Amino acid sequence: MKLNKVKNLNSQFFGFECIENRRNSSAVFLIFGVHYKLNTMIKTLIIALIVCASQLFFSQKKEIYINDNFQEISKHEYNKHGENYRFQNVETDSVLYKVRVEHEGSGKLTVSNFNNLKTLLNISENNTKNIAIHYYQGLDKCNQHSDTNQYVINDIKTYIRKFKNSGSNLYFVYREKNGLKNRLKKTNWIADTSGTIENLFFRIKYPCDSAIVIFPDGSFKIFRGEHIWEKVFNTAKK
Repeated sequence: MKLNKVKNLNSQFFGFECIENRRNSSAVFLIFGVHYKLNTMIKTLIIALIVCASQLFFSQKKEIYINDNFQEISKHEYNKHGENYRFQNVETDSVLYKVRVEHEGSGKLTVSNFNNLKTLLNISENNTKNIAIHYYQGLDKCNQHSDTNQYVINDIKTYIRKFKNSGSNLYFVYREKNGLKNRLKKTNWIADTSGTIENLFFRIKYPCDSAIVIFPDGSFKIFRGEHIWEKVFNTAKK
C-alpha cells in the first residue's frame, strides 16, 4: 500500500516537474523570440535610417544666391532685409537659386528693344506718352482666385477709366491665358507669345501679376509681382 502511494507521489511529482520544464522551455523560447524580433526590428530601423540619410545627402541641391539680374551675390548680401526686397526660390534639377528680388526697380531700354516693344503693342515710334503695362505671366498660387474675385475685376474697371482720363496708355498683356477666362472679357489683352516683354523685364516667374511704366526716353519703373495699382497709376501720370 505504501509502495503504491510512493509511486503515485512520484508520478505526480514527475508530472509537475514535466509541466514546469515545459513552462520554463516555453518561457525561454518566448524570450528568445522576443529578443530575435527586437534585434530584427532594430536592424531594419538602422538600415532604413541609413537609406534615408543617404537619400537626403544625395538629394540636397547646391544653393546659389543671386539678384534679379541673375548676378551671383553673397549669402550675407542675400540676407539683407529691406522694405523693397522679397525672396524667391527657383529650382533646377541640381541647383536651388535663392533670389533676392527688388520689388520696385528701374532701368532703361535700348533703342532697339524699345522699338520691338512698341511694335508688339502697336505703338507709333514717335509716341510721346508714358506706357503702362499690366503683365500676366500665368496662373500661380497668388492669383489662382483672381479671375472670380469681384474686387480684382472692379480694380481693372477703375484703373482703365483712370488711365483713360489721365491720357496715359494702359496695356494688358499675357504670357499664358490659363486663369484669365473671365478677365479676358473685361478689356482687350495682347498676347506676348514671343516672350518679348517677359525676356526684357521678367526673367523669372513673379507671384501674381506685375507692371511696368515706360517713359518716352526708354527709361522705366518696374513692379515685380503683386503690387498696388495706385502706385502704378501715379507713376504713369507723372
